[in-house]
Order: sequence, then C-alpha cells, then structure tokens
Amino acid sequence: MTVVFDLDDTLYAEMEFVRSAYRAIARRYGLHLLDTMMRAPSPREAFDSTGLPIADQLRVYREHFPDIRLPWLSLYTLSMLRNRGHRLGLVTDGRSVTQRNKIRALGLERFIDPELIFISEEVGSDKLSGQAFGRIMALCGENDKYVYVGDNPHKDFVAGNRLGWLTVCLLGGAFGENLFDQSLSGLPIENLPRKIICGLTELLDFDDFAELQLL
Repeated sequence: MTVVFDLDDTLYAEMEFVRSAYRAIARRYGLHLLDTMMRAPSPREAFDSTGLPIADQLRVYREHFPDIRLPWLSLYTLSMLRNRGHRLGLVTDGRSVTQRNKIRALGLERFIDPELIFISEEVGSDKLSGQAFGRIMALCGENDKYVYVGDNPHKDFVAGNRLGWLTVCLLGGAFGENLFDQSLSGLPIENLPRKIICGLTELLDFDDFAELQLL
C-alpha cells in the first residue's frame, strides 16, 4: 500500500508557517511590525499593514527557512504507517524552495520516500492535472493500492478519484487552523473524498485500508 499525503494543513498547521514568515519579515525590516502582522486576519492584510513593498515581503515569506515542527500526532502516524510496511509519499502544490524548506524543517525525510515527493513547481503542474499521482503509480506499480490524505476538497481529491485512489479528507485540517474553506456543499462529485476523518491517527485503526474504503 502506498499512502500519500498533502503537506499544508494536513501534516502540520499552515498558520505555523505563516507566523514563522511574519517573524522573519519583522527580523528583516523591524520588530515593531510583528504585533500588527500577527493580529491581521490574513497574510494579505498582514503584508498591507507594514507599508513595505509586497514583493519584498513575499520574497522573505517564500524563501525563509521556517521555524515549524512536525506535530506529535503526525509524527506518530507516519512512523506507525511506515513500521507497518506502507510506502509513504507527498504531493503538494507550491514553490519548490518554499515546500522543500518546510519538508526539511519538519523532518519528513525520515518517513517519506524522497522519490515519492512531488511539488507542483517541480512537476510543472498542480494536483488537479494528476501528473504527480501518475508518476507515483509509475514508480510503485499499477497493481499497488493507493491512498491520498488531504484537506482541501477544491483540489486535493479530483485526480486521486479519477485514478481510483482512496481519497481521505482530514476534516478541520491540521489541528483546527485550516486556511481554506473545507465545505463540501455544492461541490461536484469528483471533488468529494471517499472518506472523512477527524484526526490522522484514525488511519491507524485499520490494518488493511480496504476496510477504511468500505466504511
């Protein structure tokens, strides 16, 4: 079985990265900026609050090495899945430098096969294209079984559903700080996950993911 994860708001709370970026911007341009940025309801409003050029802030945001940690529940889940013999992968949308820095900061190389890490900028297309999912199947074999765990129904599950994967939505994202709307209402059927969980450790309740698919 190959179990593939989304990164942001699935394995850790993306707001932790955002707050790390605010601190990096404040260290670069003035610590007096930090309080206002932290109180802003969104990154865009945080950038606007500083009066600095947006491009300069975005550069720091995207390129800084983040002060983030892998939550214990994520670490435990990944460790247990790997110990049970499942191969682990990652498919994430974003810029290469940003996502690679997150992966290193979280220490995900301990659990995830490096050849199964796919970042949209490196692939040349986002999740919706299905290219990353197809490459994983080419590497692991058409006859393997595949699971994709994500949090964003607008883009995370379309390709997996199309390719016959078991798609699993982590409701509430990573620890209740999801940056994007998770409402399933009004979405086309191809966007809907086949299973919803409220915590990553629920994946460990099943020795065979076929059992999870039947529930």
